[in-house]
Amino acid sequence: MNSENNSVTMTRDRVLKPGMFDDDAAANTRRVEFDYGNESLMLTDVRPDVLFIGDSITHLWELQAYFGGTGRILVNRGIGGDISAHVRRRFAADALQLRPHAIVLKIGTNDLGWEPAALNDALSDVVCDNIAAMTREARAADIRMMVCSLLPVWGPSWLSDADAAVFAPRKNAQIAAINARLRAMAAAEGAIYVDYHAEMADADGLLIRELADDGVHPHHAGYALMARVLRRALADDGMVL
Repeated sequence: MNSENNSVTMTRDRVLKPGMFDDDAAANTRRVEFDYGNESLMLTDVRPDVLFIGDSITHLWELQAYFGGTGRILVNRGIGGDISAHVRRRFAADALQLRPHAIVLKIGTNDLGWEPAALNDALSDVVCDNIAAMTREARAADIRMMVCSLLPVWGPSWLSDADAAVFAPRKNAQIAAINARLRAMAAAEGAIYVDYHAEMADADGLLIRELADDGVHPHHAGYALMARVLRRALADDGMVL
């Protein structure tokens, strides 16, 4: 009995756990949940077909509603409020060690902040550098990487009209610049670029209002559109989802 317990313990010890982040980090909110989930997937030798990782837009995506009929094994490792540096820190545990066939990464909008005074062009380098590092790590692990564009915004709704009128154009310009860099990086690194932005932005570069109630997070119509875009990108790479 003791030898069996020791064997199980040694196996469990192989599961990577990134630990807790800074006290106020959004990444802490699902850490225990993900550690248990990762352990279960690994110790039962269940390999996801597609693993989604990112911030609240991933966290809130009810994947089974859009992709459940395919029989694919889908895993969601999104965390509301997460930033690119923290996704990069948990990437080995929440993505690579699970050995998915493909990873869908969408992260970066929270790095830029949600107030006009918070916007800073230097943060674009942080976002792009972190996403590029994760893309290279996935390639080294022989995992297909889907690098997703950041989504445009039309508000957000919690800002005053005056602040939103200043904030949204500036943030959307920064998002567009980041997306151009991500597209080029994905091509250079052999990843697939998933361009949600092209179909979710209006003529002014704002998020189409009919796709989100708060100017940031898609509701059903937004996610349905995203699902179509992602399916096309995966199909082009030979995977049906």
